[in-house]
Amino acid sequence: MLLFPVAGLGPLTRPDGVEEEVLVLGAVRAVDLERGDGDEYEPAREAWAVESGRSESCVLGQLGGRPAWIQADETPSCPTCDRTMPLVVQLEEGPDHRSAMNFGGAGSAYAFACEPCGRASFLWQC
Repeated sequence: MLLFPVAGLGPLTRPDGVEEEVLVLGAVRAVDLERGDGDEYEPAREAWAVESGRSESCVLGQLGGRPAWIQADETPSCPTCDRTMPLVVQLEEGPDHRSAMNFGGAGSAYAFACEPCGRASFLWQC
């Protein structure tokens, strides 16, 4: 997965003298950041789907907050200071297999970071 700011993006032209094949992306998904009320991810996701008339699978995750675990809580501790690491982002696979991230089929990924120690942890559940 690659994330880019929308502003200033445009197609590139092939550089002069390049003969080899150019890699073209098969599918691209654009996203918007939506701010919601409440601290719980799943109820906010459900409310967004009702309000927008779209599927919950269109919600691609959350920034910060508390993880919505699929299985048991696996919040990591920092290997340096042993403090519980806060959630940075939870990512969902998405509705389209052509542009979806693969976390084991209907899975979620979780990234945590200990800012003072500069350590991070990434895991997924399905």
